[in-house]
Amino acid sequence: MDPKIPPQFDGAQSDASSEMVFANEAAAIEHFKLVRKRFLDINSWELFAGIEKAEFSLRDENGKLSLLQPKVNDLITVKVPLLHNSEGGYDWVRIEKFEEEYQPGFESVFIQVRPTYNPLLGGKTTTHFLDSQATSNFLIKREGSKISAEVHARNEIPNTDDEKLMEKVRNKIVALGGMLFGSKMQWDGLTNGLLKNEDK
Repeated sequence: MDPKIPPQFDGAQSDASSEMVFANEAAAIEHFKLVRKRFLDINSWELFAGIEKAEFSLRDENGKLSLLQPKVNDLITVKVPLLHNSEGGYDWVRIEKFEEEYQPGFESVFIQVRPTYNPLLGGKTTTHFLDSQATSNFLIKREGSKISAEVHARNEIPNTDDEKLMEKVRNKIVALGGMLFGSKMQWDGLTNGLLKNEDK
């Protein structure tokens, strides 16, 4: 396991990964440029993961939509299919880590996010179906002629801090559904989609 991925302490966890091996390193270097472009285009993750899955939008720290490259303290909204959050329809996460690494024969991009509050509402209550100890960890990397994409979810516990009873119920349903099945499908779709050849 990559040392960037945090340890699992409590709740549920899931791991998704996909990889492609090329005939030579030059071909892998060229394809990684495309994978990196897709990875940093968070607003298009739904297209890579599958349109029946969650919608993602990159936002600045004030909650406004952003078309820039993601950075630490940016926010991402997630619209879960069918069971939308009652506070504007979105679950919110904050980018805690954004790291790029380049070495001979190796390059990677890592993003870690954590549930956070909706800045558009003015409160500080976590607006997400998971509580704030959970993290989602996204990693793409090239090692020689091999490219991989990974998503590692850690310490997933339903958020029960919301004061609204219906939202507490919704959070438990979405969180438990994700823990048992949904998030694995979501992240498998994303890792496969990020790596696929452009003409497929």
